[in-house]
Amino acid sequence: MNVKNRKFTIAQLEIRKLITSDLLYILVFFLALVYYFSIPSYKPKDAEKVSAYIAFGASFLTIFCPFGLRFRNIYFSLIWLVLCTAHLVGAEAFAEVPILCFLAYHSVRLLFWKIYKREFIPYEVGEGSMTRYISFFEGRGGNKQDKTFTFILLILGISIMILSFFRLSQ
Repeated sequence: MNVKNRKFTIAQLEIRKLITSDLLYILVFFLALVYYFSIPSYKPKDAEKVSAYIAFGASFLTIFCPFGLRFRNIYFSLIWLVLCTAHLVGAEAFAEVPILCFLAYHSVRLLFWKIYKREFIPYEVGEGSMTRYISFFEGRGGNKQDKTFTFILLILGISIMILSFFRLSQ
């Protein structure tokens, strides 16, 4: 896709319609939050566990795979921010982790944009390796700089998760 034909806003966020997979991810996050907010009425002991599952699910998507590319869409970013903030309302275990990972992702992508004048394409991380991802919207795959910034994002995200765990264990 040609960058010249794309419309960007503040923080290099793109204005474009949400695609079906965007809507599905948003729907799953929303339904998980609905379940989380309804669980205290019939299983109050499980609220903390459900909160932790939501937090780590959303955070792992943001940090360990190219899911974060969706955040370059202003509509997806705003909806994700609202959902992360709604999760904070319950103030259960690890509720701050998704919003902190979201902010970490945006910080890394903005720094990348400032240095390289193009969108950050994170590598997929798993089983002790990083796999190059090719973005349809960007029309390119990640390169050495993207891999370096993926590593930085991993360090930030894992640090956020570990610090949250230690904060709760005190």
